[in-house]
Amino acid sequence: MADAGIHDSASAIGCFRLRQSRKCPMPRPQSVPAEISPPAPARSLRAGHRDRNWFSLCAAMFVVAWGGNQFTPLLTMYRAERGFSELAVNTLLFAYVIGLIPSLLLAHRLAARWGTRTPLVLAVPVSALGSILVAAGSHYPALMFAGRMSTGMALGIGMVVGGLALDSLTTSPGRAPRASAMSLTSGFAMGAGAAGALAQWAPAPTTAAFLLHGVLCVAAALLIARTTTNSPVRARPEPLERNRILLPRAFHLLVIPAAPWIFGALGIAYAVLPPIVAPQLEGFDTAFSGLLCLLSLGLGFVAQRLVGRTAGRSGPARGIGLTLFVAGTLAAAFAAATASIWLVVVAASVLGVGYGLTLVGCLRDCERLAPPGRLGTMTGRVYCLGYLGFGLPTAIAWLHSSYAIGTPATLLGVASAAVAANVAGAAILRILSRTRASRR
Repeated sequence: MADAGIHDSASAIGCFRLRQSRKCPMPRPQSVPAEISPPAPARSLRAGHRDRNWFSLCAAMFVVAWGGNQFTPLLTMYRAERGFSELAVNTLLFAYVIGLIPSLLLAHRLAARWGTRTPLVLAVPVSALGSILVAAGSHYPALMFAGRMSTGMALGIGMVVGGLALDSLTTSPGRAPRASAMSLTSGFAMGAGAAGALAQWAPAPTTAAFLLHGVLCVAAALLIARTTTNSPVRARPEPLERNRILLPRAFHLLVIPAAPWIFGALGIAYAVLPPIVAPQLEGFDTAFSGLLCLLSLGLGFVAQRLVGRTAGRSGPARGIGLTLFVAGTLAAAFAAATASIWLVVVAASVLGVGYGLTLVGCLRDCERLAPPGRLGTMTGRVYCLGYLGFGLPTAIAWLHSSYAIGTPATLLGVASAAVAANVAGAAILRILSRTRASRR
């Protein structure tokens, strides 16, 4: 045995010295036969599948958000070419909120019953149906109203169910709310920007944008059907159990007062401000409206991108966002008083950043504060109250037409209401916290 080992060692040394001349081949390590090669790590396969799920969910939220906001830059076109009044176009803008709020309230139940895949697969075609109705009814406000409600229903389901599905794919705090907010914001921005450009320069301005959205919906529906798995969602507690699981005070006193101004900021930015300077734009009012949509939402997207990844930063994001909302609303009031194009652009930019920070801050607060099984409830309430903010343009137009209250005065009132509601909520929470601490 020893002689054999010495002989083998000598042979190996000799082979090493002669390998350049190839007189003695180097021994090759024994290869593992293909049929018994170890399989690819299960972890990498799961990660790849999870990434595909993540992308398809974000795509679904992107296209339903596109459908919800593509109508906004067309308001000036409907005023000029169809003769719709200011109150009529703002009512059509708000119409999708009427379809959105019930779907927000019911989306969690749908996901708990059928999982996340089926509601999302249905939401995308419903959004496409809304575009078809709006395009076909450009002379019929009632048909347009129905189409706007349809896009609102799809958007509500996409927001809640998509957010729940994203949350089930990650354990990283804050990642799912940030991805949800960014998918929605990018869809809002791209939809409005594309619709404004097509309405300004493309043929068939009342239909081109909606046809493009229909094509995107077909692609997204195929992607979701092929790649998205059906993530289970925990059902909401029964009524008796639900009463025992109270939502946190911080949610009621900090998040709820902030929610209405999330989309109220966007309503002011691209529904209230464009008509103020439309007479100065010489036929480019539709493109300018689309530009304001793209600018405000684009800056909101960047702000959401820059928000830190830790859940502990949600409070500052919400507070800074609210501060920017108030500042942007005051700038909008001054722009309405002076009819300055540049001040309109500045106000829309500030409001866009305020929107982005307030939205992601509120969503992260929900994730951080939610008791078991209540995340969908809290997120739905935030979105419901947030989308009520889109009623601000309608309220401003109604006050102006019915009571001759000017836009600057109304915007000053909006800023004051936002400050009062959020300061009062924070003060009450602090008092309650001190009282509870003193009892201990």
